Amino acid sequence: MKRQKRWLIVLAMAVVLGCAGCGMEETIIVNPDLSAQAVVNYYTTSQEEAAVAKELGEGYTYEQLMEEAGCTYLGTEERDGTVHNVYQSTQKMSRADSKDSFVVLTQDQAVLDIGGFEEIQKEILGGEDFPNSLKFLNTEDITVKVKYPFQVYKTNGILQEDGCTVFYPLNTIKNKERIYAVRTSKCAKTGTCTIKGVKNNGCYRKIKTVKASSGGVITSFRVNNESQPENEYTAVKDGVYKVKVKMLTGSTKTVKFTVDRTKPQTNIKAKTYSGKVKITFKDKTSGIKKATLNGKRIKSGKTVSRAGNYVLKISDKAGNVRTVKFSIV
Repeated sequence: MKRQKRWLIVLAMAVVLGCAGCGMEETIIVNPDLSAQAVVNYYTTSQEEAAVAKELGEGYTYEQLMEEAGCTYLGTEERDGTVHNVYQSTQKMSRADSKDSFVVLTQDQAVLDIGGFEEIQKEILGGEDFPNSLKFLNTEDITVKVKYPFQVYKTNGILQEDGCTVFYPLNTIKNKERIYAVRTSKCAKTGTCTIKGVKNNGCYRKIKTVKASSGGVITSFRVNNESQPENEYTAVKDGVYKVKVKMLTGSTKTVKFTVDRTKPQTNIKAKTYSGKVKITFKDKTSGIKKATLNGKRIKSGKTVSRAGNYVLKISDKAGNVRTVKFSIV
């Protein structure tokens, strides 16, 4: 399971089950050994439950739906002047699962990604059209509460009196990408990071994984301006990639690289031509490094008319080579 999804799936599943814009609260308790427990409370009115039951049909009740999902009914609670039924789901996570769910989780900092919430809801629903009465809940209706195993020095949430618990109303989180808490000023004030796996302006003819690490807090990891749920990314497709890392201090680091696993293109075929031949070639991804005809460098557009046997060899900047043998009579 990808990082960030384990705790978000608990939340998104609750939204799909709750099917109402009444507010969600998830509490994550991180233990000293970095194992954790995620508890989700979600709220529905009797009218909303009736609407869901109607969509389910065949005498299927909302309560049955929640019970089958492993949720417990806690009773009622008044919210904004309206009585709501309260349900709760709980998931315990081992240290390994917990660390995998966070972008970063150490004794000095914790970072969670919240960017993929709507996508996960769609995954849960299998991409099917869902009844309009069972609408998605967006992040503006969600509050995440995290209790950390350390005293929090800095956070983008609302620190509580105990110094360890932070409220994150997700509608207040800038860019809605990551929430974080930091234990020490040293960690919060570290603005440098290391990017490994590729070199700036490098060209590669194989799949590449780029990773960012830091003793400070990485608040954003973007590839081609798209936020990523981890501090790493694997470039599978041919193309140019721009990786931008932003730190809590505001400093940034950018690396560009190209993945090109495709040989250069040419109009020349492995056959015999009659009369003169104009040789053209190109490489749209990494670009042409050099081309030779019988060992001598040429440029695209070269015309050859002399009879004989020829070997055209074209190399791109990523190291892909296309060799074509042809003849002119």
